[in-house]
Amino acid sequence: MATKKLNTVFIVEDNAVQRSMLTDHLSKYPQLKVKEFSSGDACLKELISGNVAEPELVLMDYFLESSFGASKDGLETLSKLKEIYPEMDVIMLTSVENEKIVDLAKKKGALDYVVKSAGSFDKLDSILKNHFTM
Repeated sequence: MATKKLNTVFIVEDNAVQRSMLTDHLSKYPQLKVKEFSSGDACLKELISGNVAEPELVLMDYFLESSFGASKDGLETLSKLKEIYPEMDVIMLTSVENEKIVDLAKKKGALDYVVKSAGSFDKLDSILKNHFTM
């Protein structure tokens, strides 16, 4: 059941090839505005500074490199996003297939968790159709 109009999606992924593939996939939804970030820090900085409008959805990788050299994973960024923007939807889109991480992501407020695979874009499309109108 679609509940929210989807206009803007942020992609938080440190792998440039993965970011590009995801942006290309989302281009089939011509009304969507997509903004890419290579780190959770960069995404948070842009949002907090007011340089970008708040998106309806963030697609977040689990493994993210921090610009400060410390390890920061997508769950930390998810927690900060939900703390500042509790209504923002976040889907974890990652290669990490670990039930403890999946459960933790959902407890921290992730809308869903998609493991990168041959069918991950189909699963993402299904989630988008079930939760958003476009």
